[in-house]
Amino acid sequence: MATVRTNPIVSGLSGMLGQTIVFKNLRGKTIMANRPSPPQKQSEQQKTNRSKFRDASRWAHLILRDPAKKEYYQKKAKKLKLPNAYTAAITDYMRKPKVMTFDNYNNSITCTVSKKNFELKKAELLITMATGDIKETRAVIKDACNEWTFRLSKEELRNGVIIRVTDDAGSIFHLRI
Repeated sequence: MATVRTNPIVSGLSGMLGQTIVFKNLRGKTIMANRPSPPQKQSEQQKTNRSKFRDASRWAHLILRDPAKKEYYQKKAKKLKLPNAYTAAITDYMRKPKVMTFDNYNNSITCTVSKKNFELKKAELLITMATGDIKETRAVIKDACNEWTFRLSKEELRNGVIIRVTDDAGSIFHLRI
């Protein structure tokens, strides 16, 4: 791989030249490299990851059309020291909210929902019956640590609970406990 520094003819050039040479622009530099060869064999995990990243890329392009969301991701990119809003949007898409549970030993469980480096706008519990039908919906309130914390009885947990989380970008996630 060669980096072009002062040649005005190829500076800023991108794309493929012939069947073997590729020009790329990366962080303001023009890079000349061999054409990448397509992968020969892919594991199921690689196929899943590539599909997920493809979805993330499509989502990022779509979400950044909204000026308010683009501004949000530009601020996030600066805060997280990412190169641009597109990268911040991809990062947000790839990071799913996580649920941590703590046993209180008094017939209840404390749960916390959070998403690393990104805010959650809303969280609610969908308490299900043993049949899987939704029995009750409860709102979850943000605590002093800026996390979404709630308590469940062990019986509710046995029957099944789904947490519906909405992040600042408007994405909705369903997490099953």
